Amino acid sequence: MINIIGDEIYTERLIMRKLTLKDLDEYYEIARKDEVGKWLSTSRGRTYEETKRTIEYFLEHWDKKGFGTWGVINKDSGELLGHCGLNYIGDTREVEVLYAFDPKAWGKGYGKESAKASIEYGFSKTNLERLIAVAKTDNVRSKGVIEGCGFKYIGNKEYFKLNLDCYEILK
Repeated sequence: MINIIGDEIYTERLIMRKLTLKDLDEYYEIARKDEVGKWLSTSRGRTYEETKRTIEYFLEHWDKKGFGTWGVINKDSGELLGHCGLNYIGDTREVEVLYAFDPKAWGKGYGKESAKASIEYGFSKTNLERLIAVAKTDNVRSKGVIEGCGFKYIGNKEYFKLNLDCYEILK
């Protein structure tokens, strides 16, 4: 069950809402972990300032594009679990579904649940006809989430100065 109200998404277990700078300290506790960052473009945990810039980037993307990345919150506990959403990759016309979660939230289906909600939002609330997802070749767990959401592998491509496995899903 996915319920979209304005810019927020409610799933069975999650609330997805825009991150704000009020979330910075809690989000930093996730983003600073090397086991999270190793799968992202930095290949390491983020500093406090990098985490702040990430939230500012997410908010700017929302302002400019009308969609973006949400903070993913556990509906029952109110705890911030990570982020998930839709993001233009640099100056390309490619929109990716992206996500990153606290390791303590791994293996519980939150990635797939929030990614599916992001896809539904992208196809029902925007004019997007195609979405991509990318993952480092050795990130088996993330590729499982991507494939579980219905994305199809289309090859290896360079993004963020990294050689990544690329997937697509069509409306």
